[in-house]
Amino acid sequence: MADDWASCGAAFVSDALARWQMTARASRSRAVRHKGAVRDFRAVLRPVGVVLVGFGASIGLCGLFGAAFEGAYLRPGLGGAGGLFFASALTLGLGLFGVAFGRRHARLKLTRREAILSVGLVWTMTGFCGSLPFVFGAEMSLVDAVFESVSGLTTTGATVIVDLEGLSRPILLWRSFLQWLGGMGIVVLFVAIFPNMGVSAKQMFKGEVPGAVSEGLRPRIAETAGALWRIYLLLTSLEVLLLCLLGVSLFDAVCHALTTMSTGGFSTHSESIGHFDASVQYAIALFMLIGTVNYNLYYLALRQRTLRHFARSLEFRVFASGVLIFTLALFVVVISAGDRSLETSFRHAFFMVATTVSSTGFATDDYAQYPAFGLACVILLMIVGGCSGSTAGGFKIERTIILAKQAGAQISKTYRPTVVRLIRLGKQVIDPEVVADVSAFGVLFVSSLVLGLFLVPAFEGNTVPLPAAFGALLSCLSNMGPAPFHELAGMEDNFAGYSKLSKLFFSFVMILGRLEFFTLTALFMPGFWRRQ
Repeated sequence: MADDWASCGAAFVSDALARWQMTARASRSRAVRHKGAVRDFRAVLRPVGVVLVGFGASIGLCGLFGAAFEGAYLRPGLGGAGGLFFASALTLGLGLFGVAFGRRHARLKLTRREAILSVGLVWTMTGFCGSLPFVFGAEMSLVDAVFESVSGLTTTGATVIVDLEGLSRPILLWRSFLQWLGGMGIVVLFVAIFPNMGVSAKQMFKGEVPGAVSEGLRPRIAETAGALWRIYLLLTSLEVLLLCLLGVSLFDAVCHALTTMSTGGFSTHSESIGHFDASVQYAIALFMLIGTVNYNLYYLALRQRTLRHFARSLEFRVFASGVLIFTLALFVVVISAGDRSLETSFRHAFFMVATTVSSTGFATDDYAQYPAFGLACVILLMIVGGCSGSTAGGFKIERTIILAKQAGAQISKTYRPTVVRLIRLGKQVIDPEVVADVSAFGVLFVSSLVLGLFLVPAFEGNTVPLPAAFGALLSCLSNMGPAPFHELAGMEDNFAGYSKLSKLFFSFVMILGRLEFFTLTALFMPGFWRRQ
């Protein structure tokens, strides 16, 4: 009996010791994973800090040029420029701290997870730092300033500002420059200026510029980024020149060229583009459509001196056909709704199609007064958006084509199950992984809309009708700007009346849509933070 008790006691002690060892190993493993996550964070501080340094310098330059435009240079009361200088100093200090602290932990190559984290931090921090000029230079609340800054960087064009004429020129210039920076992408600019990032640059580039079918313009990713920005700068300069030739002041020409080529939609006037005459409206509509085309086609056209790539691109052909069809449809709607002339009706229809398909959000006409068919056309254009590889938002035409072809292939399998159908874009066969990515994007897009339809009414109570909440969410997710159904619900066509919680949620949604879901959503996955 004593031996049995001794054996049981030994077994109990042995089992307890084994359990203690397993618990200790699990604790060490969790500590290692936590340490790995911290190490990941430290590794991204340097690239994020470098971006903030450049961003802070941009704020200061906008303060200088804006003050010069206002004629208040080096005089007391710089009309908002002082706020930009103070915001620039704070941003530069934050960026320099990140560079100095992150230098000790920097590596030549970031992992894919670290690159994704870098992109998320860049957009979050620049959204916050971009709001500082509005806080110090326009005396806006922090929440409103963050919303305006994020709306600018994501080129959404939604605003909480009611009286634009009350803003100083430095603030208006910064507001426009924000959209220009965000149009091609902050990280793309960073990669173009600092090309020695190796694999890190490639991963960060893909994190900010996801797409259904991504084709590098040049062998090196830094050369791709540089090519994109040179084309972007060239087109912006051409628009400034054209607007000046049409009689627009230099300040308005610069601001509207910045927000047109970025397909952002911020204007310097409360009447938006309706402030200008017909020739200016046609010119801006043309450049909005130019900004909606895949920049890869521009690069190939300039390099090979031929336009055949435009004709070969299925996405471009669908885009051009859609612009023509919807312009004619809205022309019939506009001319049948009032006593306008043929030219005025065509101009409003053409401009509405251009501003909607490009996700710009400029306005010359009140689309809320359109009949149901006309409003349905506008909503459809808002959802689909422009071409991939452009500055436009929305679901993108390329993804829509891929989903339509995939749906057709699945339907054909119901009566021909043995036939294998390949999904093609023109002559290019689409990889099944790309089709899966497009399907996942569609699920995330719809899921975000549905989730937002629960959250926004919960934040607002009974003050915001469900159609208005849907229009606002669609605008922010698609980075479109105008909020359909606001006026139908008796609300202003802006976001000033929403609560602070809703504005912060809309800011998150705008970044989510700008980074096309995957990059930002990955940061909320528990597995992302586990050491691998």
